Parts: sequence; structure tokens; C-alpha cells
Amino acid sequence: MRKFFKKYTPNREMVKEYKFLNFLGNSLFHEDLWRFNRLSFCRATVIGVFWGWMPMFFQMIPAAYCAVLFRANLPLSVAGVWISNPITMPAMMYIGYLFGNFVLGINPVYEEFQLSSEWIFSAFENIWQPLLVGTLIIGIISSILGYFIMHMLWRFYAYNRLQRSKK
Repeated sequence: MRKFFKKYTPNREMVKEYKFLNFLGNSLFHEDLWRFNRLSFCRATVIGVFWGWMPMFFQMIPAAYCAVLFRANLPLSVAGVWISNPITMPAMMYIGYLFGNFVLGINPVYEEFQLSSEWIFSAFENIWQPLLVGTLIIGIISSILGYFIMHMLWRFYAYNRLQRSKK
């Protein structure tokens, strides 16, 4: 598992070559952000899944900031937000909106979604509170579940690897 992720993620030296990231200083190149261990993976899962649920653009920026802040694996934190992409985002936001309505005890105002900027801007005044509450709660719960799932997968992988080495 570790080899797979190391193979497909950029390393610290490769990122240092990008001069436009110099304004971030050395904090971006701290060795904990590039480690491939259980704790780093679990933290990255929490960060990526949480920010993936947030109804915003450029989710990778706060995910990267949180990875630096909490010393999680930076590439995996940023990649984790890709659970929300142009294909999954509408369904995730609709589920978050419906869940937020349920939590707040509000009847949904809109039964259907129209893909136009006019409709979105006019509807935003009515949907922002249930959308934010719903996605926030789902983001917290799914990131906690993601932490435990990643933790169990890591242990399962380590156990299997230990058993293979004993043979």
C-alpha cells in the first residue's frame, strides 16, 4: 500500500522545484507532510473527506492548509477532496441540502434543481443554511468513519504483509 501511494504521488523534492510555491516557505516541505505511515494517512483521510463535502470551490486549498497545520500527508489530503467532482458534487450537495432540512426541521423549498446560474443565485438565499448544516454534519461523520476505515485497512494490510514475511 505504501509503495502504491509513493509511486503515484509527488515527492518533496519534486515540489521544491516549483518556484511559485516559494512564498509558502519551508512549512510546505516539512517531512511529516510527505511521510507514508498510518497516522499520516488517517489524518489525510479526515482532512480530504471533510473538505470534499464542503460546498465551496477550490477545496484543495483549505485541505492543503489543514494538512500543513495537522501534519497530515499533503498529497493524500489534497487528493481526498476529489470525492466531490463535477459528477458527484450535485448529488452530494443535494443530499446535504435534504439532510440539513431534516436536521433543522424545515420542509425543502425546492423539489427540483435547475442547472443555471440565475436559478442557483436566486435559490441560494433559501438553501444556504440547510446546505451548510447538512454538509457540515455529513462531512464530520464521514471523515470520522474514513479515519477508522483507513486505520483498519492499514492494520489489515500490515497484518497480511507480516504474515507473508513469516512464510
